[in-house]
Amino acid sequence: MFPTRMTNIDTINLFFTAFGNLDYRAMNTLYSTDIVYSDPLFGLLEGQQVYDKWEMICAGIKDFDLTVIKTEEIDQEYATCQWKATYFSLNAQRVIDFKAKSFMRFADGKIIEHSDGFSLTAWIAQTYGLKGQFFGWLNFMKRKVQKEHQQRLERFSKSRQLFASSDKRIHVSDSFDQ
Repeated sequence: MFPTRMTNIDTINLFFTAFGNLDYRAMNTLYSTDIVYSDPLFGLLEGQQVYDKWEMICAGIKDFDLTVIKTEEIDQEYATCQWKATYFSLNAQRVIDFKAKSFMRFADGKIIEHSDGFSLTAWIAQTYGLKGQFFGWLNFMKRKVQKEHQQRLERFSKSRQLFASSDKRIHVSDSFDQ
């Protein structure tokens, strides 16, 4: 029997199952190494930034409930997924109801492009409470929140790099001691 190749819908289902389980490692294995990602909050991310974003997001939420509403294969290369999530944000210290639509492009069985579309205004209104409700629709507030999250991701990525490089040094020195 010949092995069957996963369809784009199979890949989306695996991705969102992993996301529902907050398993960023499994999510990231479905991406190509040169993945390009974008959303209204983080903007354009590439490669390792995308992997780090999902690790940071998955670590920062609890009581997560994800529902896939609809998946649709557009053609051999493209597919979409409409989804919603409810979670407790450890940063905001509140429950967030989140609706989004993902657009994904595939090649060689991997996701090579991924963009999430959602209302940044609605997300800010929930995440930032009264301040977000009053000012979340203003461009200055959106830019402030975007910059804050981009810097947060940058700090997270740098901490991961430091941890990885110190981990390698420990591993190398351990091998010399044996």
